Amino acid sequence: MSRIHTLKNKPPKERRGYRTRRVWSLKQKQEILELANATSALHASRIHDVDIRLVFQWRAHEKLGELEKRTWREPGRPKRRIRQRDDIDIDDEGAWGDR
Repeated sequence: MSRIHTLKNKPPKERRGYRTRRVWSLKQKQEILELANATSALHASRIHDVDIRLVFQWRAHEKLGELEKRTWREPGRPKRRIRQRDDIDIDDEGAWGDR
């Protein structure tokens, strides 16, 4: 039977072997793609410190016209939708129902 080992304290970010996730705006993606189309994808990826596979993925999305659709509007967690009071109806017995 295998055991699960957990760390009590996480190592500092400098010592981790990976980077945190970066979010690219549509304008940044378009600038990188313009440079990649003018020179090469390798050159653009090295200048902007982006993985070359990501540049090729953005190129494919741009060719399909989906680059804007696949770009986050705002970084961070999505905001919760607040339900309006008008949508909920409580009858005499206290049961909830939608109008």
